[in-house]
Amino acid sequence: MRTAENSPSWSAAGIADRLGASTIAFTRDRPIGAREIAQMREWGITRIEVCATGSPAHFDCRDAAQVSEVVAECRRQGVTIVSLHSPDLPYAAKDEGERRRAVTEGIYAARVAEEMGAGVMVCHLGANERSEKTAVEMLRQLDGSSIRLAGENGQDLRDYIAVVDRVGSDRFGMVVDVGHTRDEDGVNPFIKKDRARENMAQCGDRLIHLHLHDFIDRDHYAPFDPGGLLQWGEVFAAFSDVDYKGVFMFEAVWPAHKADVEPEYVLKQTAAFPQTFADRYGQ
Repeated sequence: MRTAENSPSWSAAGIADRLGASTIAFTRDRPIGAREIAQMREWGITRIEVCATGSPAHFDCRDAAQVSEVVAECRRQGVTIVSLHSPDLPYAAKDEGERRRAVTEGIYAARVAEEMGAGVMVCHLGANERSEKTAVEMLRQLDGSSIRLAGENGQDLRDYIAVVDRVGSDRFGMVVDVGHTRDEDGVNPFIKKDRARENMAQCGDRLIHLHLHDFIDRDHYAPFDPGGLLQWGEVFAAFSDVDYKGVFMFEAVWPAHKADVEPEYVLKQTAAFPQTFADRYGQ
């Protein structure tokens, strides 16, 4: 069995050079703007994912003023928008009219993402024939765009690997959220020392983006929070295995010691992750 102990070490600098954080740290229920971007920069976060889930409460792709404010502040602060999390749309709806409307809205969001400078748009596409159909249609309509679509996983990564393989496009891949997966026993494999590495590594070069956070009794905790169970060493060993080239994007929301969001704490923990990881696992 391969373990993190017999894998190349990750340095704090190597992780910090690719560290990112989602604006979801400020919760999906309040709008973000220049103030929130400035707060992220204060903690040294220079790569972000703009979260449009729960749209329009947090970020509205159709609100030109909000889009402009966020982009302008990112430029002022030297912050790069790496990715946009698509609004929650029924991409795999059984009703064909509803699915087509989702495609239209998804295309609009992708165009906005590209204008903002993002290279990836994360989508909750699902993993069935309708998901595949939606991905193919969106990629066709986005032909010539620099944006890549990333399907976010559910419980079994193999289902999402299969969709990526069937679509067969270099502009479509996977984003793995480490809190969504479950083994047959109902336990998250990323908290198991003997499963975390192989579970991530099976994605291979399909893996183009990440949603990282800690896991205790649920997901989206700040990394290295007290009680956090995620096997970080094994997960990062898998990134070496597959030669993952993307950003280490953290989608953390909750502090372990509170039931409500606490952006400053979550961003502090995220910013400290590279050194904490290196102290614990190697260099």
